[in-house]
Amino acid sequence: MAAVHDQLRRFTAGTVLLAGVLTLAGCTSDAATPGGTGQPAPMASSALPADPAAALAQAASRLGTESARFTVIFGKGERSEEKASGTVDPATGDWELIGDAYVVRRIGNDLYVKLTAEPRFSVYAGQYADDLGKWVHQVAPEPSGTVLAFGTDFPWTPARAASGMSGPARTADRMFQGTVKAGARAATDPVCTAELDVAGRFSRISTDADAVEPATVLTYSDYGLPVTITAPPAEQTIEDHLFTFAQLGTIFA
Repeated sequence: MAAVHDQLRRFTAGTVLLAGVLTLAGCTSDAATPGGTGQPAPMASSALPADPAAALAQAASRLGTESARFTVIFGKGERSEEKASGTVDPATGDWELIGDAYVVRRIGNDLYVKLTAEPRFSVYAGQYADDLGKWVHQVAPEPSGTVLAFGTDFPWTPARAASGMSGPARTADRMFQGTVKAGARAATDPVCTAELDVAGRFSRISTDADAVEPATVLTYSDYGLPVTITAPPAEQTIEDHLFTFAQLGTIFA
């Protein structure tokens, strides 16, 4: 009997020790680094108002109150060649956006862009050869109602527009559809679809294309993740007042 008790004591002690090790392992997380890595805040479920307009308004009231990852896509669906993803700091409004051949950071009224290849809309091959691999600094232009990335509320602008869509109808549990005001070049008001996550926050906004304007998709995820956007080192930064952001892609044009 004494031997049995000894075996039970050893088994119990080993189980407690293993549980402690697993608990410690589960409590660790990636530390935050510039640009936003680490673990997002836990997502709590939220009931939505029955009225579609009220549900969208409730989601809009939370825009800009949390950090998030976001992705912008232009073209026909999510396989478009023009796609950029970034993170935004709600405390400052600073953001970082990474495209196919560039990284752009906005910090206050300053823009920094680092090219890893010639921009897709360069006027001629090698136009920005001297800028490759360096951080180019420019003062941000005045807010524009037509250039998405230079709006005062980027990257939340499409979600705010969706929250005020005309004729909103619930097409699924957390999906709504209506129309939004057309851009200056569009002939008709495009159909807009907005999706909310389980916490009642915007998770995906899409607008249909027409003969002039491309389809646009903007997604939000990882709300609450640690985000720190920092200016590049001064020794890696140059001034190029001739740099044209519109040559990076539609989001800057």
